[in-house]
Amino acid sequence: MDIDGFAQCLTYIQATTVKTSTDKFLPLVGTIIGAGLAFSLNYFSTTRKEAKTKVAKKECCEEDIHELMHICKHALENLLEMCETIATKTRPTGHNLPSTVSLPLLDKYYPEIAHAFSVDQRYWIKLVFRHVTDISKYLELLTEHEAETSLLRISVLAINLEACLLEAHKLCYCILNNKQFEFSEHDEALAELGVTHERIEWLNMLKSNAEKANSVLRLPNA
Repeated sequence: MDIDGFAQCLTYIQATTVKTSTDKFLPLVGTIIGAGLAFSLNYFSTTRKEAKTKVAKKECCEEDIHELMHICKHALENLLEMCETIATKTRPTGHNLPSTVSLPLLDKYYPEIAHAFSVDQRYWIKLVFRHVTDISKYLELLTEHEAETSLLRISVLAINLEACLLEAHKLCYCILNNKQFEFSEHDEALAELGVTHERIEWLNMLKSNAEKANSVLRLPNA
């Protein structure tokens, strides 16, 4: 048989061979498997990226909370130094208090990943936001004491600010550890943060004076 005849024979065999159902569906099955594999790989890659992003955003939020703890600690130390000055009926001439407190990373990322925190953490974070608002308000008023003529009103601002700073510090500690703690009593808690006993006593004197309508120290109220 010559070459032309052999080619014609092959063509005839291919034309007369009956394709099975499997043969007909193999291309379709291959396409489906390929699409499924591509989807799975893309899904896995996207999920992995989202998980990494979620972790990174949570770390940013925790970084803000940790920084707030640091700010509260140092602000308390400086505030109680100011309390000593006020209690001795001397107008503060300077301070090392921050002008305001903000949580830029927590403000930006927390709404997106709130579900990444426990129920307790979310509750504490809400309280932290409220305390930070109050802290900033008191700081603004207190750091503008040059325009305030009443030492009594300045002392009340200092008392309110101290309470907010200490409570915010405690909340941050709970958030970072995801655990509710039994903290020491007020004066002991301040001492544990490095505040001297003498300055704690000055703060308590201001509190007693405010509670007794300025009858203890008789601070200038005009």
